[in-house]
Amino acid sequence: MTSGGVMTRGGAEQAAAARSSAPARWERDAVVVVSALTGLVLVCVGLVFGRPQVVALAVPLVLSAVWAAANRPTGPVRVTTVAGGTAVRDRELVVALTLEVPDGASVVRVQASSPGNEPLDALVAVPGGARTVDLTTPSVRTGPRELFSIDAVPLADEGGWFLDASHVAPDHVLVLPRVRRLDVVPVRSQLRGLTGPHSSRRPGDGSQLRDIALFRPGDSVRRVDWRTTARRSPEVSELYVRRTFAASEASVVIVVDSRDDVGPEVATWGGYRETAPDVQTSLDIAREAAATIATVVVDGGDRLGFEDLGRLHTPVPMSGGKRHLQRVVHALALARPAGAPRHRERPPQIPTGSMVYLFSTFLDDSASQIALRWSAQGHEVVAVDTLPEEILRGLDRREVHAWRLTDIARRDRLFELSRSGVTVLRWASGDPSIALRARARAVRGHS
Repeated sequence: MTSGGVMTRGGAEQAAAARSSAPARWERDAVVVVSALTGLVLVCVGLVFGRPQVVALAVPLVLSAVWAAANRPTGPVRVTTVAGGTAVRDRELVVALTLEVPDGASVVRVQASSPGNEPLDALVAVPGGARTVDLTTPSVRTGPRELFSIDAVPLADEGGWFLDASHVAPDHVLVLPRVRRLDVVPVRSQLRGLTGPHSSRRPGDGSQLRDIALFRPGDSVRRVDWRTTARRSPEVSELYVRRTFAASEASVVIVVDSRDDVGPEVATWGGYRETAPDVQTSLDIAREAAATIATVVVDGGDRLGFEDLGRLHTPVPMSGGKRHLQRVVHALALARPAGAPRHRERPPQIPTGSMVYLFSTFLDDSASQIALRWSAQGHEVVAVDTLPEEILRGLDRREVHAWRLTDIARRDRLFELSRSGVTVLRWASGDPSIALRARARAVRGHS
């Protein structure tokens, strides 16, 4: 049973999202009363007027009423839905619907509705008193998603009895962004920390050779270069050690502009129409782009932080490791518009020497002005344009002109960023890995 378009359920991570049961008392339907009264009237008429054929017609009506009364269902109907608390974006989201019915009721009418999909109305057979079916919905969107609202009405096998509908509130699931494959992303050449995957310009423990010098007090015996010692001091009167550059780590800050969330159809931007659930919006693109960059950064051994321009709250601090990456991805999935877009007077404080990745649609001046301030302060900034490929279907002439003016202003902002030394790339079109790889080579060339 589907309502849209397979995601594997998470086993132990699944939790009962809602449970509802109808009243246990089955009420008599008017069909039983009408059938019994009609049969009795026909029997009386047949006996009074001596018409056996009328009595014969009345017998099935009376017997059906008696049979329905004798087979009255007893007990409640239980409706349970199970959905995972979190899920990684796939083609579909799945909700397991379990129906439990008493004896005498083996069919349930199920009405299910989910945002953006056509309502589903189906008769579900429940042999043996219990059955589980899967309800699916397209899942190209990320973030908090509302799934199915369900009404279930049981039907008595013999008819004549009814039970009020069981209502189940919609399930909610947090859909995490899916990560694309990238081999490299640019990081700042200005390094921090005492360990990491990069070689810094200061002496210390590392893998890159700095020079070879005479052994001095405090040097480790493990650093003695015996070949150089044998060549320069055959009598081993002096020892020579290998000195290296210290290993260090880069710092990267992921900044997402969650103040607006627009789909590819410009006609939906006014809020009068919702974006279809099988179409990604700008914030969906931003979440997946940011999660991809964050994964490459953490896998490379560097430190990562997260900021949200749409919310004035404590950011996710700089750290590294897989658990920290999970915190960042979870924060990305929760990022969404909160009221009307607000303009920030001051840009968020970025740690010195950090590489900044800013994900925004740049439909207003706020994000671009913040990026220019960071660039003027000496930060390396990469501006990722997350606007989907626009579709102008359904716009009248004035709306098309308004979009063209908006697009011109947006392109001017991106050009100003590029002219100021900010790397600009569009994630929704082309291959962003090419631009990121070129930028990484440029950063290494300047280091």
